Amino acid sequence: FDKLQQSQPFHAISSAFDEYCALLAAGDKSTVEIVSTALQRDLGDEISSLVTAMPNLGGILGSRSYNYDDNSDVAVDAQKRLRYLFCQFVEIILGCQEEPLILFLDDCQWIDAASVALLNQILMIPNKSATNKQRRFFFFGCCRDDEINEEHHLILMLSSLETFGTNTTNITLTSMSKDTVNVMVSSTLSLLPRLTRPLADILYHKTKGSPFFIKQLMIELYKRRLLYPSLTD
Repeated sequence: FDKLQQSQPFHAISSAFDEYCALLAAGDKSTVEIVSTALQRDLGDEISSLVTAMPNLGGILGSRSYNYDDNSDVAVDAQKRLRYLFCQFVEIILGCQEEPLILFLDDCQWIDAASVALLNQILMIPNKSATNKQRRFFFFGCCRDDEINEEHHLILMLSSLETFGTNTTNITLTSMSKDTVNVMVSSTLSLLPRLTRPLADILYHKTKGSPFFIKQLMIELYKRRLLYPSLTD
């Protein structure tokens, strides 16, 4: 999610599903055909709204043309319709494959209300289809805990899901210790821990043990040629 795009409902979710469609379209052709047939059968011309939101979906559907509906629905009704179609899309995908569908969204502290409502509907999809086939959908959301509280609409939504039997797990990521940073650096550089200890200590001091900032700092060191592979022992 982007703080500057909160006025664009579903932007992050549609972008994530759009990337998924691109990967699916480039994969196994028989799977693409199964998904395409199911989507066109169940959604008909309404699928045009999803193609608008996820252009790469067109690569799955092929060259068939659709009647794009440009009616003047008010924004709220249009959002409800799109939420319904996204849920149908997820249900159809889950019904066409054995693998679980995983959605990861970063910076959820900036999630918009419309996206929260959409996630709520998706996560409320029954985990078994009418034919008793198991459906597996996993949502992973990452946020900065100093910018979110118990009154945040995402936290309230996840809490309400638990009352309906949907399992949620909260994982708090803390900063790494000096020893853990050294293990990370040792593994990354394929060097013994005793050799990477001085560098690890500097990285820990500069980043306070944040994995993200350690990675970024190591990339910057590499770009400046201060960290590079050596062919000598």
